[in-house]
Amino acid sequence: MKTLFYMGRNDQNLSGVSWKIWKIERKGKRVTTWWGAAEVGPYRKPVPKYHLMSKSWTFRTEDVAREDEQRRIREKENEGYERNLRRSC
Repeated sequence: MKTLFYMGRNDQNLSGVSWKIWKIERKGKRVTTWWGAAEVGPYRKPVPKYHLMSKSWTFRTEDVAREDEQRRIREKENEGYERNLRRSC
């Protein structure tokens, strides 16, 4: 499972930012994504704040599923999601 995180400005929060989490998993011809609000949990790692929403797609071949998975990951990275948290010192 690949997990991407996003921290963006949110003036309605005390901290002024909000966390979002987006996960994707491919098993054979099936691609599933989960997304939702997140908060910083133990070890400064984002964890889901509430129950994550999800959606799945089934493709004709594993190659097509792999291409779709990569496309979705690129889209989220272009939106500002990051695969790893960078700890500021």
